[in-house]
Amino acid sequence: MKSLFCTVCIIMLSGSTFVGALNNGVARTPPMGFLTWQRYRCDISCKDATSKNCFNERLIKDTADAMVELGYKDAGYEYVALDDCWQAPERTKDGAHLQADPDRFPGGMKNLAAYVHSKGLKFGIYTAMGNQTCAMGRHAKDMLGLGCDYDVIPHCTRAKQDIEDLVSWDIDWLKVDGCGGFDTVNMNRSYAIVGQYLQDAVKSRGTGPVVYHPSNLGFRFPRQFRELQAIANQWRYFNDVQDTWASVQGIINEIGAGQPTCIPGPLPAECFDRVSHYLNTFCASHCVERDNYLSIAQPGGWHDPDMLLTGNTPCSPEDAANGMRCGQLSPHEEETQMAIWAMASAPLFMSNDLLAVPPASKALLQNKAVLAINQDPLGRMCFRFENTSGTQMWRKDLSGGDVAVALVNMQNSSAVALSFDFDQVGFAPDSHVAVYDVLAHGVFGGWYHGGYTTATPVPPHGTVLLRLSFVADVDARV
Repeated sequence: MKSLFCTVCIIMLSGSTFVGALNNGVARTPPMGFLTWQRYRCDISCKDATSKNCFNERLIKDTADAMVELGYKDAGYEYVALDDCWQAPERTKDGAHLQADPDRFPGGMKNLAAYVHSKGLKFGIYTAMGNQTCAMGRHAKDMLGLGCDYDVIPHCTRAKQDIEDLVSWDIDWLKVDGCGGFDTVNMNRSYAIVGQYLQDAVKSRGTGPVVYHPSNLGFRFPRQFRELQAIANQWRYFNDVQDTWASVQGIINEIGAGQPTCIPGPLPAECFDRVSHYLNTFCASHCVERDNYLSIAQPGGWHDPDMLLTGNTPCSPEDAANGMRCGQLSPHEEETQMAIWAMASAPLFMSNDLLAVPPASKALLQNKAVLAINQDPLGRMCFRFENTSGTQMWRKDLSGGDVAVALVNMQNSSAVALSFDFDQVGFAPDSHVAVYDVLAHGVFGGWYHGGYTTATPVPPHGTVLLRLSFVADVDARV
């Protein structure tokens, strides 16, 4: 009996040697780019390719142009990705193939991908695992989803054809949502099958790999992060971001679930399967879930808390009525979202009107010191080491022995001074540490001994983001 027990222990403890991040040559750091969904949703009211503020060909080409001309490409943003509602409501006459909406995308997806590629950028597209997609399904006349579930598994003929068609359009990034009467019981099998179809199609195409983004598998408890790590490059695991601070705050609390103190014991019965949103963070706070979550993300595979709201700008009542989401964060809230997403090694996908982004928001999105924390080659997750009285403190280990620290004031009305000891973030208590103000683009703030206190109170919903180092040269670290 003792021998059997020890054998089980060895298998469990060495599990990471059998299942590692997908090594398909992409997403070695968190992917960065633009995704249409948060701002433009399924705004298909224009019925043409050239109207402004509509999900159409002009939007994608204008975005690609802006990525290059306004410095986003040079900052590291490289994907221009279409979410749901690019499709025509019907497949081709033989019913076999997806096609782009002929009014809004008359040139088709392959030509649009070629335009994006001509700018030195990469092209992404969307589909869903069930028979319909999440938003276009209400407009569809045919089944527009992959339909890889229920009794068709493992022979998902339509999914195989769709993946081959999408890859033939020269895509570089693929999001597969979970909608359309989707079979949650066989979810992991469905996503693995489609992932293999994707790899096979890419191999047949003979060009570069495609980032694979399953957008549903991480929602079901116990969360199947090890399965995702083996087949995918990025994955969603919590509520869709909405254009409000409350939404961002909820996601931040989910990133920090169970930190610093998790709930011991087995996952309770109410946390099995896909739980109600209000239970999600509670379930994620259990030690078995928290530790699984913190251990999985690494080069090649990343937890995705959803899109950035930074730079979102107001839209007209007419555009809002057509489905656009144009709520704005305050400048301090934008800094907090950007800081925590960077700390969490999250994919950074903007969803805004790039031509209208305010200068301060643009500077934040292109802040090299912030992006260096997000793109750090170690690929570590952050850890919330303090969470008291409406304030939070986070740490993240970086390459070269550096540590990033985020001091966050979640309170609604009071500014607060925040401080921490260096031994809380991995330095010896008597260390002399160089401190850099990351949101001020890496300005050297001086040498400190023993700990750090903010020079001024942190404003409500605001963040101080620091980089701590033994090296007094920021250029060596960003």
